[in-house]
Amino acid sequence: MKTTRAEIAEAALHLMAENGYRGASIGAIEQAVGLAPRAGGFYRHFKNKEEILFQAMDAYAEEILTELEDLKTIPAGTAHEELIWITRHVVDHAARHRNLRLVLRRDGRNLPRVRERIRAFNQGDAWDIFVEWTRKQLGRKRIDQSVKQHTFLIFSTLALILYLQDYGEHPLKLDQDDVLEHWVARSIDYLEKFVGK
Repeated sequence: MKTTRAEIAEAALHLMAENGYRGASIGAIEQAVGLAPRAGGFYRHFKNKEEILFQAMDAYAEEILTELEDLKTIPAGTAHEELIWITRHVVDHAARHRNLRLVLRRDGRNLPRVRERIRAFNQGDAWDIFVEWTRKQLGRKRIDQSVKQHTFLIFSTLALILYLQDYGEHPLKLDQDDVLEHWVARSIDYLEKFVGK
């Protein structure tokens, strides 16, 4: 059974994804979970809507980093198998947090503290995991500019795949599994051209 705090957070994210950050009023959030609108029920659990976003973002980051850390414990496969594993985990994780992702895409740029937290995550631990994976695939002993450039190509294409997922059906009517499979195959082909160089 969910706590009232969890119900409020879930309803708030749903309403913010639907109506925007500013369009999701505290009264509407309270009403969505069966609390009397504007009677203070929301504020017994959260200081403001931003706190809900921070809590959801922290949970999102912790979950995805834990899943990506598991990459270190799975039996080493081919680069293709590993990138498929990474991509599927990232895509599945993003799907479970679609409302949060929609709010961040829609309103993140207008919320400076939220925007800074997004930047810190994308340029921090998540980036480091992808850089290390790319370094290993390229057979490099250290992280150089080339490793960072190759990582950027993989990371930015994955961001595009997530963007398309967030907004529903692929505009070219392509099957997501086919897109992932072809993207991984081309990414690995590209990386293999630079192995050891």
